[in-house]
Amino acid sequence: MPGLRERKKQELRHRIVREAVALFAENGLDATTMEEIAAAADVSVGTVYNYFGSKGALLLAGVEEDTDRMVTAGMAVLDEPGDDVVAATQRLARVYLDDFTSWDRRLLREVLGSAYQRSGGAELTEELARMDQRLIEQIMVLLSHFQDQHQLADGVEVYEAALIVLSVFVLQLFMFISLETYETTDLYEQVDRQIGLVFAGLQTKKRK
Repeated sequence: MPGLRERKKQELRHRIVREAVALFAENGLDATTMEEIAAAADVSVGTVYNYFGSKGALLLAGVEEDTDRMVTAGMAVLDEPGDDVVAATQRLARVYLDDFTSWDRRLLREVLGSAYQRSGGAELTEELARMDQRLIEQIMVLLSHFQDQHQLADGVEVYEAALIVLSVFVLQLFMFISLETYETTDLYEQVDRQIGLVFAGLQTKKRK
């Protein structure tokens, strides 16, 4: 367990990240200055630079913290999965969606833009890939449980099934980020529906 000094450092780091993410959402990454971040976090600019060398590093830290929250929240589904693979997978996807939709849509665009359009975005791109892998691993744990319950057809590879589930989630999330007319309710409904379609092909067929 970290000591008091380390906990204070972690709390300060988190406060700086939280205030930076809020400013990025409000003003955009390019328009936000390190001075504004320092003022919002009530620290000196030097303190911000001691923790983070750039705004990109702050955005990266925001994604890392967000992934930790998603995985932690997803554990509640793994601990009590219920008795239906479709419903459980939909619940897990909803945990992830709840987290993503809590972000400002413009900030999500900033994350993608920083990763795929800006020079020097390789580190953020790698972090997004690590985030995907952590979600895939969590989905695999859930699907493995239901495979043991014989709710997946013989021959289904859990890793490949998890990739398909994540692909549904990512595709719909991209649409949500890209289209202002794509409402949160549309996002949830489409993910639920498409997960149901995925498992129509993956589940064990009941004998008549």
